[in-house]
Amino acid sequence: MVKNEKKMEKVTGTNCYNCIFVADQEKAVDPKELNEEGGIDPRNKDELARAKKADLITLPGGPKADATTKRYCNNEQIKMYVTVRMCCAYWDNAGVKRPWKST
Repeated sequence: MVKNEKKMEKVTGTNCYNCIFVADQEKAVDPKELNEEGGIDPRNKDELARAKKADLITLPGGPKADATTKRYCNNEQIKMYVTVRMCCAYWDNAGVKRPWKST
């Protein structure tokens, strides 16, 4: 049986680098730290548990080459380095519109 593979398009809009919780300071990332899509996988059981709870993902469709730097996520639930190719359930931005909140 031949498996149909769907080409994944690169996701660029919502990512860790435009989230309010991520530090402004960038550090060079060692390519060895990156998974094939340009994210940083958890390094130990504690990070893995936090990543799972936060649904910290690497976005599909991007090459490792897109992630040349990393930034620290200051969200109390994350506390890990992330790249521009990542996003989680706690993502937020000052410009987000929430219709259930009055301005």
